[in-house]
Amino acid sequence: MARRRGEQVEVYVTIGSLKYGFSTNKTVHNSYKSELGQTTYNGSAGVFFGANSPKPPRATKEFKTGTVGSFCSTDKVSSLKKNGWTVSRKGTIRGVKTAGKTRTVYVDMPGGWKYAWNITASEADLASDLGFVLASGADAASLVWGVNYPKPPRASRQDEGGSTSTFMKPQNSAITKAISKGWSVSGVDYDLLHYN
Repeated sequence: MARRRGEQVEVYVTIGSLKYGFSTNKTVHNSYKSELGQTTYNGSAGVFFGANSPKPPRATKEFKTGTVGSFCSTDKVSSLKKNGWTVSRKGTIRGVKTAGKTRTVYVDMPGGWKYAWNITASEADLASDLGFVLASGADAASLVWGVNYPKPPRASRQDEGGSTSTFMKPQNSAITKAISKGWSVSGVDYDLLHYN
């Protein structure tokens, strides 16, 4: 039998300065949002949904009516533990590739977070065309990986060596520059461009 999830609402919790968005049970959110450090999502910039790294801690507590569990903000972990919640350890931070066959790159996203992905070493030279930045080990804690929404635009180009497709900076001037260099740009989220 499928689990009944009830009415869902989009919310976010904080991981340091990052805002991790997800859908959760509306009743649980309304009852425990203050304890868990959850904020109802209202469309503001800076919230990302579905990231696989980093992930926030998860808090669970057993009540007479059943067990409640949901993601919580990192600044609420201590008070939750004092009030009988079990808090899982937060997820690991993904490493940065600076040598070998691949390189980690990122673009700054509205709201102060960095959308990260890996490219081949030969594609690293495309940074000037597409506005992405080569990451260093010092960037590891601020990178966000595997986000479902929002995503930066994707730039594609076909040439004698084959086809290339990768993400690019979500900024009007960067898109104009990429097009002038022969790139085709798709997946533009105009809401993101509004914040630039």
